[in-house]
Amino acid sequence: MNRPSSTYAAAGMVAFVILVAALVLVEIRSIRPEWKIYQERGIALMVERLQGEVDQAASSGERRAALRELATTQARRAEIIEIQPFGGKFPPERCLTCHFGIEDISPSHPNTVFGCVICHGGNGPDLTVRGAHMNLRGGRNPAKLDLAAASCGGGETMAGKCHSGREHYLLNRVVNVPRSLMATNAGIVSVLQFQWGLVGDTKPRFGVRSVSDGRTTLRPVDPKLTPDGRFSLADSHFRKFCAACHLWGPRPREGMGRLEGCPACHAPYAEDGKYHGSDPTVKRDEVGHSATHSLTHRIPDERCRACHNRSGRIGLNYHGEMESSQYGTPFVRGGLNDRTISDDRFVWRLVPDIHHEKGMGCIDCHTGQDAMGDGEIHGHMEDQIEIRCEDCHGSASAPPKTLTVRKDDLLVQALLRSTGPAKVNEGDEVLVTSKGRPLVHVRKTPEGLRLTGKLTGKDHPITVITDQKNGHRIKGHERLECDSCHSAWSPQCYGCHQLLDFSHEGFDHLTGKTTPGRWAEGRSYFRFARNILGINSRGRVGLLVPGCQVWNSVVDNTGNVTGGYDSAIMLLKNGLTSIAVGPTHPHTTRTEVPRCVDCHLDPKAIGLGEGRLSRDSATGGWKVEPVYDSAAAGLVINYPLEAVVAPDGKALQSTSHNLSRPFNQEEIGRILAIGPCLPCHDRYDDPVWMREGPYRLAEPCIKAINDARASRRN
Repeated sequence: MNRPSSTYAAAGMVAFVILVAALVLVEIRSIRPEWKIYQERGIALMVERLQGEVDQAASSGERRAALRELATTQARRAEIIEIQPFGGKFPPERCLTCHFGIEDISPSHPNTVFGCVICHGGNGPDLTVRGAHMNLRGGRNPAKLDLAAASCGGGETMAGKCHSGREHYLLNRVVNVPRSLMATNAGIVSVLQFQWGLVGDTKPRFGVRSVSDGRTTLRPVDPKLTPDGRFSLADSHFRKFCAACHLWGPRPREGMGRLEGCPACHAPYAEDGKYHGSDPTVKRDEVGHSATHSLTHRIPDERCRACHNRSGRIGLNYHGEMESSQYGTPFVRGGLNDRTISDDRFVWRLVPDIHHEKGMGCIDCHTGQDAMGDGEIHGHMEDQIEIRCEDCHGSASAPPKTLTVRKDDLLVQALLRSTGPAKVNEGDEVLVTSKGRPLVHVRKTPEGLRLTGKLTGKDHPITVITDQKNGHRIKGHERLECDSCHSAWSPQCYGCHQLLDFSHEGFDHLTGKTTPGRWAEGRSYFRFARNILGINSRGRVGLLVPGCQVWNSVVDNTGNVTGGYDSAIMLLKNGLTSIAVGPTHPHTTRTEVPRCVDCHLDPKAIGLGEGRLSRDSATGGWKVEPVYDSAAAGLVINYPLEAVVAPDGKALQSTSHNLSRPFNQEEIGRILAIGPCLPCHDRYDDPVWMREGPYRLAEPCIKAINDARASRRN
């Protein structure tokens, strides 16, 4: 009979204890509420920073100013901070009460004017963590691509239009970026599916996410299965390997990490991947934060290198770094050398691009459309990139094109506001890209063309080659790209040996999940010297590099080879194989150029492979005795990895780019035909090369050749 009474008594006691604990907690929080704890931590961080400024002051005046600010901060007591965004157009916010000391997003986005809610969402007046963060957009990153329209777009809010609905369609970045190649990866997907024999062309069909520009629609990449239910190696490889770099997902890591969405490029990211700013609420021991709470349109090269350090490796090339064979050689003091980049890969230090050497950054050449797109869905990089060497330097026959700055040109005026240190006034002439879009930081002056660096503000004089009497006017060289001669080297990664191992799990970069099957890769060897030439995706003579020469192996969860994939070469629908090359612009530009013989008498340069070039006595044609024996290396092919074409013009390796191909037999013949002329006519400015070919041996030439042969016999 007493049991129910004792139960009620116990329950009542528990309820009483909970009530007392709650009242005590409320009392404690009334004395030291959450906001006060955070703000006191923020004040302490500011004191620490100011003490550092006092210690590092360069002059007595700077030291006195820092000491005054330090004294004021030390005397400060925590208080509620309330702002009126946009002069009271928006409801009041108290976010800075907790986030005391947080950095302004940028000089054009001061926190006290913009507030926090316009970008982050949330409940601005609340002073509790839980209440203030209700309806927060994107957690720590409101600029993810699926949120950017609300956070960065602005639309028709009381604050006005931000990055959508602008006066020119190119400025609608939140619309354009999701359609850009850095977001869709459409080119990577289509090339991979083509090179591995799934489709017969490289039209863009798939992307990281579904997106459309009204003309082209991309579907999401299939989940490793083809429409008929077969496992797709190509799609698996993309999801677990290539898709590590796209704007829909972050790479929260130390060394070449980044955020996702707009901050992938526009936010600073430290080498250790951690926050180093003054916001007291952000964890400082957690990888995956921006270095500070800030954004910039002056994108440093390191942000570009966070992604562009594989494949074409242009981010490394530009700085004169080439990924090595990873042995850590040459050894230094009995150990591995220290020639590494931030993700600990060993590199060779080579000659950098001259533009980097002169202090120019990536964004000094590449436009916003190059990176963020122009609103159209493009299938390949050559379609989206609008900058060309000729846009600044002209060609042998035509100078750079210009545009006159007018106040009513809305695009030019908007670009001038955001470019930074551009020195342009109404009536000035600025250059335009290959698509006719303005380069407002490159202008005509009485002294010639000048480029103002977007990162440094430094003026760089520009050399225009038009009408100069030099090698740019050689007959027969009209089809040459600038970088076919002016590239000092190119990254050549021969033999890409891929392994899909189902005895391990791998991370799917599209779903964010770990599933059975891990990809790994190895190479046959690396080279960088002596470029390979061929026809590029513009139908011009340019550089080719291995890309990629694939052998695939698959092992099951017991470690046994499965599905016939034992170093398997994939068969393409056009009859070629996955042993492939691709056109490149290596970003290793120099004023120094090769000698005539380095192209016209070098079998590797022509695409015939490394080896000894000679006449075949049986056929009278050309032959090459290769240095590298692929068969002996176990590669089951009968040509060296550097050979993209046979002397008879038969293509040995495929390419996934429209118009791109090796030289054909007729072109090889014409290139080699001038070999006998080069011992005498070895200068670019030789009058002989100003005349139309074909070139024939004249009497003086024959005499010189015979005399040379006679002297060798003697």
